[in-house]
Amino acid sequence: MNKIELTSFADLAADKRKVKEVFFNQINSIIDWEKIDKLIKRHYNKGVSAVNRPSYSGLLLFKIT
Repeated sequence: MNKIELTSFADLAADKRKVKEVFFNQINSIIDWEKIDKLIKRHYNKGVSAVNRPSYSGLLLFKIT
């Protein structure tokens, strides 16, 4: 009796996540984030949000834009 392998939506999502992980690891090996972080910190003063919670780091905001 032959087994049939079915691919689930979860399998497809996990495969995409692996591709992204490899891509971001490659980016992290190329870019010196510490230098960029120093430049951002010169111009971005991290404070607290309107509801008195810690604000996001400037580097994180840079990476998501």
